[in-house]
Amino acid sequence: MPELRALLVGIDAYPPPVPPLMGCVNDVTAMAETLALRIPEPDLSLLVLTNEQATRHAVTEAIRCHLRGSGPDSTALFYFSGHGSQQEAPPELWPREPDRRNETVVLVDSRSTGGWDLADKELSGLLAGVSGSVGHLLVVLDCCHSGDGTRDAPAWVRLRLAPEDGRPRPFSSFLPETSMGPQPPERADDRRRRSAWSPVATMTHVLIAACRSSETAKELTIGGRGRGALSAALERALRDNSGLLSYRDIHRFVTAGVLARVEDQHPQLETADASDLDRAFLGGALPARPMQLRLSRLPDGWSIDAGAVHGVPEPIGDDTTELAIYALDDDTDGAPLAEAKVTTVLPDRSIVALTPALDTGFVYRAVVKTIPLKPLDVAIVGEHDVTTALQQAAASADTTLIRLTADPAAADLIVRARPDGFEITRPGVTRPLVPVVAGHHREERTILALERVARWLRLSSLGNPATQLPPGSIGIDVTSTSGAMGPDGRLELAYVDDHAPTFTVTLTNTTTRPLWCALLDLTETYGIFTDAFPSGATLLDAGAGIDVALTGQLSDALWRAGTVAMTDHLKIVTSTIEFDPRSLEQPELEVDLVDSAPVLRGGRAAHSTLDRLLTRLTTREAPPSETPRAIADWRTDDLYVVTTRPPTP
Repeated sequence: MPELRALLVGIDAYPPPVPPLMGCVNDVTAMAETLALRIPEPDLSLLVLTNEQATRHAVTEAIRCHLRGSGPDSTALFYFSGHGSQQEAPPELWPREPDRRNETVVLVDSRSTGGWDLADKELSGLLAGVSGSVGHLLVVLDCCHSGDGTRDAPAWVRLRLAPEDGRPRPFSSFLPETSMGPQPPERADDRRRRSAWSPVATMTHVLIAACRSSETAKELTIGGRGRGALSAALERALRDNSGLLSYRDIHRFVTAGVLARVEDQHPQLETADASDLDRAFLGGALPARPMQLRLSRLPDGWSIDAGAVHGVPEPIGDDTTELAIYALDDDTDGAPLAEAKVTTVLPDRSIVALTPALDTGFVYRAVVKTIPLKPLDVAIVGEHDVTTALQQAAASADTTLIRLTADPAAADLIVRARPDGFEITRPGVTRPLVPVVAGHHREERTILALERVARWLRLSSLGNPATQLPPGSIGIDVTSTSGAMGPDGRLELAYVDDHAPTFTVTLTNTTTRPLWCALLDLTETYGIFTDAFPSGATLLDAGAGIDVALTGQLSDALWRAGTVAMTDHLKIVTSTIEFDPRSLEQPELEVDLVDSAPVLRGGRAAHSTLDRLLTRLTTREAPPSETPRAIADWRTDDLYVVTTRPPTP
């Protein structure tokens, strides 16, 4: 197993005039826990510097000394979560910077007397020194360096962008390792799409950057804690996937996770060698963990070998993760020996209540039956009289879907009272999610719209942290003459004249067992369509494939109203047992027509645990169904299709 030397730097407590942040220490703490739980102690050398520890001297010395490895069998990780900025470059560096500006990371003492930011040329030189001592080097920068688009950021979303240091900086203040090679020429489009941190000709590492050079890195409240959008998405990608992931895989998972929470932030994956895209994350230093959950009796009770770092959610009241328990080598198509409910989630394992009792001398296999589904927290802001009426209407809401909170910073959705009605927004997204709800009964129609959005968002984020189905169980290929799939898993299509672009999604079962598969279309206007297959899901035998012909569409009404691009989230759900996703179907949201709650399709028995979970996505107040006969193992994969329809000249 390769040795990993990791330096994690997170800064929230910046002294004035640099604004403080709230999620950077949480980011590096979560990454440290992930590494410590996945990598055996002899193979991990971990150093975490937070807040006042993260001085310019401490960080540069840690890069020079701590990250230096022991040869080609070692891997190094430099992870920075904090503010980025820019500064005027001294004349000596103008050959490296056509715009005569340096991108920088802001350390805790950077703006003190005699202190300076760590410039990109300094960091590149330091990392070049590290790369010569290790077989592989990964750099993760959850910060930004451009002010574009900051004007419209809502108050509950923080940008990791410090004010520019206006002090003239002499070249003598730069580190001796400062990279001085000439900057290679590049096209303007390349610069727009890259991060600000990749002088490609001199790169000696793999870089994961929070955003493009023209964008900003954002942090927001996730699960009650401040987090960077990139760091939270990366943690989930590592948590939800137990196998060895390539950098290409990581990029797709992280992009999907970031864009599900914020807009105008596209994580960047950059390498000097294209072959690194298919290299295992951290060069394979992060080992695959056992994919089969195990239940055993420890001194503090029965527990499974998965906890918070693996994605097991905390119980929500009486709603918690439920498991079926089998003999270690048994299949899951028969009756379980026992059932268990998670009572306490620890970082590395979860304590359960077991019924009935089992022999404590054995280890058992645990299979997830269902997971708790958290209602979305909704904050209402605006004048008291107007918001009071909406709060009263919320008393009749489905509390398993939405619940009110007084803190906009902790909310999943924001309702802003305006003179002409109510506007629904989301932290990290500047434009309204739903057009202004106005007119008669607008309070009741706003609540119905919130419930519809909540169903969509819950399905959009659905995943199975305990699946034994590895990534790639269903191969996903996309072909189109109208556009190309990007490395981040996004397909960009464009209308030609008035003709909507078409594309084909090919799904292939790459495993040795039959699998059931559904392709769900979650539209940007909160519709959920499950009609890719006549029965909602289709059976794919081992090695079999199926083509699904689709069309990227942007309606005439939206186009005439000024919308020129729409994103469809295609969610592929794969299961070992037959399931029917059609209970999820809901039409696109047209606020003027929201006059009744969506009707759930009833009368269908839950054939598997996945069926029951999908029904609970729409509401936990649905009538109880018969006990499912089979335990399904399932996973989800995501694909995003952006359809552009140019405006009329």
